[in-house]
Amino acid sequence: MTADPRRRLALDALLAVGRGRSLESALGDLRGELSPGKDAAVAEELVRGALQWQGRYDFLVRRFSRREPNRDPVVRGVLHLALHQLLTSRAVPTYAAVHQAGELLRAARRPRAVGYVNAVLQALQRHLAIEEASDRLAAAHRLFIDATGDEVDYLAAWWSHPRWLVERWYERYGPAETAALLEHANTPPPLTLHVLPPRSVEAAKAALAAAGVDSTTRPDQPRALRLGRRLERSRLRDLLAEIPGLVVQDAGAQAVVDWLTRGGAALADAGGPAVDCCAAPGGKTVHLRSLLAPARLLVALDLHPRRLGRVRENRDRLRLDGVALVAGDAIRPPLRCGSCAVVLVDGPCSGTGVGRHHPEGRWRLAPATLDRNAGRLRELANAAADLLGAGGSLYYATCSLEPEENEEVVAALLDSRDDLEPDPDSDGRYVRAWLPWRHDTDGFFAARLRRRDRSAG
Repeated sequence: MTADPRRRLALDALLAVGRGRSLESALGDLRGELSPGKDAAVAEELVRGALQWQGRYDFLVRRFSRREPNRDPVVRGVLHLALHQLLTSRAVPTYAAVHQAGELLRAARRPRAVGYVNAVLQALQRHLAIEEASDRLAAAHRLFIDATGDEVDYLAAWWSHPRWLVERWYERYGPAETAALLEHANTPPPLTLHVLPPRSVEAAKAALAAAGVDSTTRPDQPRALRLGRRLERSRLRDLLAEIPGLVVQDAGAQAVVDWLTRGGAALADAGGPAVDCCAAPGGKTVHLRSLLAPARLLVALDLHPRRLGRVRENRDRLRLDGVALVAGDAIRPPLRCGSCAVVLVDGPCSGTGVGRHHPEGRWRLAPATLDRNAGRLRELANAAADLLGAGGSLYYATCSLEPEENEEVVAALLDSRDDLEPDPDSDGRYVRAWLPWRHDTDGFFAARLRRRDRSAG
């Protein structure tokens, strides 16, 4: 028997992500090699599962290795793929998963590692058999409870996150909420659409139903439609082309823009332009455009021309007027200081609020990442403030849960500039956070500021 092509391609994708490629890019190559349908879905689930649960699987490898675990990325990847199948798939017999692991190693020219990998997998298999496990995952879970005396160690290993990150959350939120956050970060994200005005939500929901796609609304975000199931990319693309007024956007992201702009007089008139810094992929751009006065220009600015192409696709598909695409660095924007009425800064951050979308992202973070991001975010926010005219609105947002990228950036901005002030909402809040496990959305932070109008009074 030779290596199953689905497993071989899954290993290739896993190794590509380990070398720094994005998960979506690696999965795109995988889909190109397999026929659409079951084969591609099986391979994709293997990759996502091996990435998402690598902390859990590393723990099991250490537990059942009789020597120091093999650190070869190929061997580690093969073990993660096999463990994912052993623990989560009843459709794959255990002997087949173990045998295929050996075949993958031989195909990857790692024959000497076959004995080691077989020993680890068979040791786990014997444990599961001794436990008479009808639920393999539940039987494995007992190993984590028994072997980790420290609760942070247990949470990090079982919920597959870097320990340093779990420790931060544990200190900030406590044990119960940290566990809820970690569980949420490991749940499959729903596919949520934003029904842009003036499109009727009821009409969009009916059109989706006619196409065989169920959707539900949220009382707290009435223009959000959560689809009843995930769709293949090609199917989703067709639906967006067929049904007008829809864009993919998490309900939390919709709530952020709605809160930032609520009561914003600067949106209603036809004064200076609005700017969306770091605009790609464009969900907030089209949302902001739908709230602006028709005569106002919206500049979508992004450093990467290729990423700006995604904003162009949304703009053109939705037939939005008054959106200018500009490739440039938002720290040195190609716009005149004091010329803008509204600037949205949704800058690059750790993404700890959207971890369920990017299972590889958590493993690319380090404590130094937060400080590095905070420095760039402060630069972006300062440059954005310079663009504002008197009375202009600065909307700051991230998809991070970390204070260094959120509250501390806003505090530093206000401390360093006497021309900025908070712009509180009707409840007196000028900063707000959306916590995933509490709000059942992705996680976000936002702040409302404005440039003082020194001529008034």
